[in-house]
Amino acid sequence: MTPEELEEAVEKLINEANKESENARLDYEDKVLEQKYSAIAKRIARSSILQGVLERLKKEFDEITARIQRELDESLEALYAEGEQGGGGSGSTDAPYEVDYSLPMRDRYVTVKNYYLAYEDKQQAVDDYLVDEVAKNYLGPYYPYIYDLLMTYV
Repeated sequence: MTPEELEEAVEKLINEANKESENARLDYEDKVLEQKYSAIAKRIARSSILQGVLERLKKEFDEITARIQRELDESLEALYAEGEQGGGGSGSTDAPYEVDYSLPMRDRYVTVKNYYLAYEDKQQAVDDYLVDEVAKNYLGPYYPYIYDLLMTYV
């Protein structure tokens, strides 16, 4: 798989997860409104019954979004592992932080983010990050997010 194909596949996975999350959010908001209107009609809008129902809906929504994130992480992990085997990326793991492609994308992001945020000189962190080719391959589409974060400190 070429780096371009890998990037396209990653973008597709992320877009699908975003759509699924958005649909879940809209469904959650519809259910919340439905319950609130129903409670108003029954004159129990300030009751603990409504609060219990809203808490249950929130818990269900949180579980759905956690599942979507977990599935996305697993899919990205498998895709990047396939990309490594197919020669995608530079193959270099010469980085000052741990590079482990078996980690979910969220853990990779946190590892690299924590490394660069530990710099006392944030401008130096930005400069080093911009030339970090390992991070570009390791983080894929998440690479710009750390750059944006670092720029908020400069």
